[in-house]
Amino acid sequence: MTPGWRWLLNGVATCGLVFTGAWAHATPVQVILIRHGDKDSQRGDYNLSPKGFERALRLGRMIPACFGAPNQIRTFELDSVSGKNSRSYQTAVPLAVATGVNIGIVMDSITSSERFGEEVLDSKTFDGAKAVFFWEHRHLPDLAKGLGLGAMAPIDADDFDLLVLLSYPAGSKTPKVERLSQQELFKRACSGLASSVLPAAPAALDPPAANAGLQLEMASLNKAVGLPPKPHTTAAELDLAILVWLQKHRTPDQIAKSWLLLDRNIVQFDRALGIDMTKSTPAVVRGITSFLTLVDGAKDSIKDRVRRPRPYVNHPQIQVCLPPESGWSFPSGHSAFFRSAAVLLADLVPERRERLLAVGLLGGTSRTVCGLHYPSDVEAGQRLGEAAALQILNSPQWQQFKQNPAVQQQIEKIRQVPVSRLPQNDG
Repeated sequence: MTPGWRWLLNGVATCGLVFTGAWAHATPVQVILIRHGDKDSQRGDYNLSPKGFERALRLGRMIPACFGAPNQIRTFELDSVSGKNSRSYQTAVPLAVATGVNIGIVMDSITSSERFGEEVLDSKTFDGAKAVFFWEHRHLPDLAKGLGLGAMAPIDADDFDLLVLLSYPAGSKTPKVERLSQQELFKRACSGLASSVLPAAPAALDPPAANAGLQLEMASLNKAVGLPPKPHTTAAELDLAILVWLQKHRTPDQIAKSWLLLDRNIVQFDRALGIDMTKSTPAVVRGITSFLTLVDGAKDSIKDRVRRPRPYVNHPQIQVCLPPESGWSFPSGHSAFFRSAAVLLADLVPERRERLLAVGLLGGTSRTVCGLHYPSDVEAGQRLGEAAALQILNSPQWQQFKQNPAVQQQIEKIRQVPVSRLPQNDG
């Protein structure tokens, strides 16, 4: 990152908004909440994909035309070293260019999105403002809560279409809420984009609400996961000793592979299947991703109950080689995601089972190599992923999804890839 970027981030961090209690009655007129645009999962970096950039350009035209020009733009923080979360800022740039409004990066929004929302409602800066906030999807519900929305449903990992409009009556901190589709807004006459909307996915390739009505049974999942080792026990000491050993012996190649598995995304299994899932099996990707949101919710519930700090929090000798994360450590979310995804995919394509389960294992163990999790966190995540996947496989929702004609057609595409053309293990 250039010195100019560092200056921008430091300036935003130190010269941020000034909030005082004297403006407790102050509220914005309108706030628009938008998740950052699409990324390129195949490329594996932190930038917008071409499709995401096109979406950002259209938002830059549509928002002023349909909702009036904003006078405040804020984005989720980005990592000045790795560039992680850059997409929030990148998505906001076309709107800033179109309106001449400077972009403010909200530092510490990973840990304080809700507090920032609360401060907006008490800020002279935002009194009477029209604001647009571009945010990371997992923290968007926290921001919405701080802005007076209350409970907001989690945003699906593959949902880039949502736009939430909050309109505040004079002097009120309770907004009127409208959940809108960007695709639909692009088609409105006010946007001026009606003749050049982003292409919608064919209806035949979009299985209806694959996980609709399915709830995982948490009592059995809690039992399967268990508890982490108690502090100062032999098991806890072994947990730490393994991390210290890995830190001493990890190689640049192992670190690089850990970075490749940083994102919890179903397309990480492309090499195991020998196919570009985003392009060739979009119905499979969307369907399985919807089921995996249930696993993610179960993981969050257990993390919040157990509240185990990450190893580098309690043990300064652990030096991470991936971006540090603020959430709890037990169980490993990556391990749960990759294991459950592998089991679900193996049910669809059993002839690729061994390759899929290998990716499912690597997705979790890479987290110990870089010190993000204890080994026991990863083992617990594997147990959670396995148990949750089995519940999903036994559900009528999974059977309905599995029998969807579009899904069946795309599974056949995977099976048509000859074994001789499958990527080999490169070590």
